[in-house]
Amino acid sequence: MTQPARIAYQAPEPHDSGMVVEEVAEATPGSEKWPFLASRFEVPPGATSERDVHDVSELWLVRSGSGVVAFGDTVMDVGPGEMVFFDSRVPHQITNTGSEQLRLFSVWWQGKPA
Repeated sequence: MTQPARIAYQAPEPHDSGMVVEEVAEATPGSEKWPFLASRFEVPPGATSERDVHDVSELWLVRSGSGVVAFGDTVMDVGPGEMVFFDSRVPHQITNTGSEQLRLFSVWWQGKPA
């Protein structure tokens, strides 16, 4: 049986948009066996993340704040506790429409969901 492990994050990576990303550190015990990668990120009020498109499926969980997610031809408002799924190769980005930091958690993996 695998023992629980406290998740460690890499140093914050600031982006030109003002977004800051912290990916899970490779040194997190057992993470080399996970079928996914993960990060947490923040988008400041009024900022928009860079448009992203990749060959992995991704799930975002909004931890706090509010924003508008654009993915493919779809646009939707999001807030705390909501999740958004992106299939691989679908362009996506988020704009913080609130007055506080927009905080999200992201998980991504190869392939399509089962």
